[in-house]
Amino acid sequence: MEVRDKIIEKAGELMLQYGVRTVTMDDISRDLGISKKTIYQYFKDKKDLINQITDSFLSMERDRFGSVETECVDSVHSLMLISQCLRESMKDMKLNVLNDLQKFYPEAWKMYESFKKDTMLCSITRVIIRGQEEGYFRKELDPELMAYVRIEQVQAVMLNQHSLPREKYTLTEVQMQLFDHFAHGLFTIEGHQLFNQYTKEKLKQNETLN
Repeated sequence: MEVRDKIIEKAGELMLQYGVRTVTMDDISRDLGISKKTIYQYFKDKKDLINQITDSFLSMERDRFGSVETECVDSVHSLMLISQCLRESMKDMKLNVLNDLQKFYPEAWKMYESFKKDTMLCSITRVIIRGQEEGYFRKELDPELMAYVRIEQVQAVMLNQHSLPREKYTLTEVQMQLFDHFAHGLFTIEGHQLFNQYTKEKLKQNETLN
């Protein structure tokens, strides 16, 4: 692995664990066992490093969203996996990271917002249009508006999770309930049937693994 990539990987791990603002260039150099001078050969300053970490992370996420769209045989399965990608993508960013980017690193936050619009929004919109064409999703619903609703649902929970009764519900439980509510609002009767079929198959797989 190239030195630049090692720095991006390690710095990203530290920032996910401790927060973007908390981690210093000294922390990164100490953890990697290299000098700060070496880091500055690849990155102008901490802001530049954060921008490149963000770009690297979002590039991997774009690939993940793209592979889901091409691999799924129908729109219902695609919606399930795209929503899983959406949840995991925001979960991987973590609350403290999202808050730090939004407040203190506008360029990185702008990248994230562009990713939401150009990748998340477009992917979900395409899946909904496909579902309408296949007869699994209700045709009277606006695909792009529904995609916006889904993204904002997930992000709102991530950014405001402190307001949830965490002693009663885990973040995963909340997100799964929201997805179930959202999906059933989209489905036609045929969509409901196919979704229930996939859900039963997944439960059987989980039982087999356990």
